[in-house]
Amino acid sequence: MFGFGKKKDKEIIRVQFIENGQENAFAASEVPIDQLPDTFEINTTLSIAGDEWSVVSAEPPRKSEFRKTGSLIITLAKYEVMQIDPAKILYSLPTISSDLPGVEAVSSLENVLVVYEDDWRQFEFLSVRLENEIRQELEDILNIYQTQHDGSGFKQLHVRRRVDIPLPEKSLSLSELDNVFNLEKTYDGIAFSNAAATVMNGFARQTASGWIFWGQTDDTGYITTLCLRPGAHTESAAIAPLVDNFVRQHQLLLVDWVQVFLCGEGAESFAQYGE
Repeated sequence: MFGFGKKKDKEIIRVQFIENGQENAFAASEVPIDQLPDTFEINTTLSIAGDEWSVVSAEPPRKSEFRKTGSLIITLAKYEVMQIDPAKILYSLPTISSDLPGVEAVSSLENVLVVYEDDWRQFEFLSVRLENEIRQELEDILNIYQTQHDGSGFKQLHVRRRVDIPLPEKSLSLSELDNVFNLEKTYDGIAFSNAAATVMNGFARQTASGWIFWGQTDDTGYITTLCLRPGAHTESAAIAPLVDNFVRQHQLLLVDWVQVFLCGEGAESFAQYGE
């Protein structure tokens, strides 16, 4: 939440406020950049003229971007408390992981990868030694698709519990990952969209083609959880040979649990992902 006052900062951002579903702004203000959050990708609520609004979207969403443009358009929706019949609630995903990493407060979220909490370990690398457990989990997810799919959602979801430790201890370092995939952008950490805090020992690196490798390390820099995230316009072909070679050399499997896709020895090539 932020307020408006006299201009005390040379960096002033012109902010337009648009109600969700409308075309024209209902208000505009010149706001010191220090009164604006580092990113609107974290769930944000604003108080305007005594009314509570939730931020639906912001263009551009990050301070590093609207600092350059000098302008910001925020789309808002009136905050409302709604009562919904629990029997009518559907899950948007067929599966989630049973675990979540710890988070910690930070001074800035400006160069942090923001993801949904449910994204954690949804598209991940795992030791090939876990193949039996992986295939059992995939069978359970297929059962959700076959028996619980209802329109655009699911009446139930499968919580994955069989794999607590996805990678062998001290088997893969961040520096090795950087060398294999020629990662060109480094984020300062990871945050979930529901809290202004970052994952402890979290990391994120982006390739030139837009794919993002992200996850968590131990205190010495060895990767304990390694996830993969596509960009807005990425294609599997851009990194397929590297991924296939990587999983083979490190005896890994790559699993997209939501898409029920398995890549690695005895399974698909990453080139087939998304087809």
